[in-house]
Amino acid sequence: MEEKELSTGFDISRLFRRILSNYFWFLFTIPVLVGGAYLYLKYSVPLFQVVSYLQIQPPNEGQSLIGGSPFSSSGQQANNLPDMNGEVFKLQSTALFEQVVDSLRLDIEVSAKGKVKNQPMQVDSLPFVITTKRTNVHQSSEVFDLRLNKSGFELVSSNKKISGIYDKPFVINGDSVLFQLSDSAAIGQAYTFQLKSKKEKAAEILGRFTVGPVPKGGSGMLQLTLKDEITSRAKMIIEVLIDKYDGANQDFKTKSLKSEMAFLDNRLNAVARELETQENTVRDFKASNKINNVSASADQLLTSLTDIDKQKNDNKYKETLLSNIENYIRNRPDEKIQVAGVQDGELLGLVSAYNGKLTERASVLAYGAAQDLRLPPINTKIEDLKRSIENRINSLREELGTSNSYLAERERSTNSRFVTLPEKEKNYIEVNRLLNVKQTLYVFLLQRKEDKNIEFASSGFGGSRIVDWKFSNMREPRPLFIYAGALGAAILLPLLIIVIAFISNRKIDSFEDIYKSTAMPVAGEISYLPKNKENIVITEDNVSAVAEQFRTLRTNFFYLSKQLANKVVMVTSSISGEGKSFVSLNLGNSIAISGKKIVLLEFDLRNPTLSDKVNLEDKVGIHNYLSGEVSIEEIVNPVEGYPNLYFISAGTPLTPNPGEIILSNKMPTMFEYLRANFDYIILDTPPIEAVSDSLTMSKYVDSTFYIVRHKYSNKSSLTLINQLYKDKKLPNPVLVINGIKAGDGYRNAYGYGYGQKAKIKKKKGFLRIASIF
Repeated sequence: MEEKELSTGFDISRLFRRILSNYFWFLFTIPVLVGGAYLYLKYSVPLFQVVSYLQIQPPNEGQSLIGGSPFSSSGQQANNLPDMNGEVFKLQSTALFEQVVDSLRLDIEVSAKGKVKNQPMQVDSLPFVITTKRTNVHQSSEVFDLRLNKSGFELVSSNKKISGIYDKPFVINGDSVLFQLSDSAAIGQAYTFQLKSKKEKAAEILGRFTVGPVPKGGSGMLQLTLKDEITSRAKMIIEVLIDKYDGANQDFKTKSLKSEMAFLDNRLNAVARELETQENTVRDFKASNKINNVSASADQLLTSLTDIDKQKNDNKYKETLLSNIENYIRNRPDEKIQVAGVQDGELLGLVSAYNGKLTERASVLAYGAAQDLRLPPINTKIEDLKRSIENRINSLREELGTSNSYLAERERSTNSRFVTLPEKEKNYIEVNRLLNVKQTLYVFLLQRKEDKNIEFASSGFGGSRIVDWKFSNMREPRPLFIYAGALGAAILLPLLIIVIAFISNRKIDSFEDIYKSTAMPVAGEISYLPKNKENIVITEDNVSAVAEQFRTLRTNFFYLSKQLANKVVMVTSSISGEGKSFVSLNLGNSIAISGKKIVLLEFDLRNPTLSDKVNLEDKVGIHNYLSGEVSIEEIVNPVEGYPNLYFISAGTPLTPNPGEIILSNKMPTMFEYLRANFDYIILDTPPIEAVSDSLTMSKYVDSTFYIVRHKYSNKSSLTLINQLYKDKKLPNPVLVINGIKAGDGYRNAYGYGYGQKAKIKKKKGFLRIASIF
């Protein structure tokens, strides 16, 4: 015989048939989910999209104290390209959106109630005015139903009711609220009203807001997108957001300028007081000593001393700035150094680098964490710059000390020349010299203040500007997408369930599972019967489908009997519950009806069930005979009501060692007697996967009926069946498929082969039996 090629691959055609057979699930899910999508769109409030294009100006960092960076001749720094990632982060900050909520009073939510859905409204466009004084901005109130009438209003929630009159405040959760009717047309209309937490409302708006670079828009162009129920409100939110964003940037950029201007104001006030005092001194000196002119020599000496004093004051001023730098480094380590006036380029570079590192550290701390891995190298660099600045300050002080010593020597020399001058002229020159110094310093500081005022005014021209707006009429949720998603889910959900169930199924589901996985022939198919049916379904007058199937099985059995001496038939299975006792009993009775003398042997000595089916419980049987308690004639019992059908039970009580009892030397004698007195002998044996009794008894039988049960037996059992068939451990085995349920390969389940008639020809079933003998 040509060996059949077995297949274990994935059967896509059977999966497709399974999907088609479950079409009703698609008919159920499609209207349900599409109808759900319709209801969702009907009751949901649409969102509309507003897009703004924002151009970010390059940052203009504030200059340092009095005219630029320390010790430099130029107060301007090169502008850098904007850091777009940082600007995007700032535009998405919760603090900024909370300011927007405050400005537009977005924490007050009012919606006009409709028959189907509520329509949100802008607070400024309501027919009544709402004034609030919130003390509890971090907690949202309940949602109230608001109804206006002529005399007042009424607020109703799930557990609270508030009645009030117009122009008189009332309290909700500690917040004071005042309603003022501005349009009598609102009387009788219904609204919903809620005071929301500022943070919660800011988070809600932020969830609908996106910002990112504009493709091909340049390095400074951002696209701001906001979705809202009201287009005009979305535009206002973006406008206020940009205004608050520019204000925050402006405050940051002018912080340094404000500090410098405050310093200049303090110095001007102090110098003005000193100048006034010195002017009064000169005036009093002239009046008391009657001195109006001084000699040319005195003028020369005065000029010289004035130059010396100016240089000394310059040195003192530089010393003050150096001390100021030291004060920032030692006592204010987290603030930028605010100094100016020194001309040393090296110190300028160190201070500029130091301020840059402070800005970098502040940025990391603001948008990161205290354990950020970027902080240690920044802190190390800051400490290095501190030491470098201190070293440079010490060097500059040494230079200032040398300069001061030189000026002191010049001053002593010049002063000694005043001995020859009249005492009064000398005193006049001294007081007048101090007056000139104060005047020069006052003018210098006044010029610097004006420079800073101009710089402060010009800093407001930076920031950002809105380039364009786009208002989209496309609503969200989008109906087409929602319906498409619902339809896709309605198709995919049952499809996925069917595919998973198909792939995960480990039970024998169709004839194809058997035919493709084992070469063992199939002798018959038996349809499923409910448990409340009769145990013996085949009788002379029964023409049911199952009865006809057992007649077909009997025909096949007789066909086998013509091919070989087939008197002893063993009925077994892989696991318990596959119906071998049911098949044994009905196959035996179908043969008995044909006039043949049949005996059924209950060889499942561990779990006998045939005795109960034929009402012959507690009868002596196989165990009693093999133990020598009774003769073989005593254990053979006719089955009442069924001519030619006899039964031998397992025996009573059950043997504790069935595996050993079947090895008794009386077994051959028993089978010799049965062969001599009966036409056919059918053995109901235990499952092969559970115990080895069936394999042990195979030497006494002529053929084997191996039972598999539709949608009950495991597909893994087919591997065992195929191996048993291949190794020839069972005598002349054939399969009987029991418990067939209509559907997926067994649509008619009548007689042999009807379920596979379109695909597997009848010769592959019945005729295969003859081919193996």
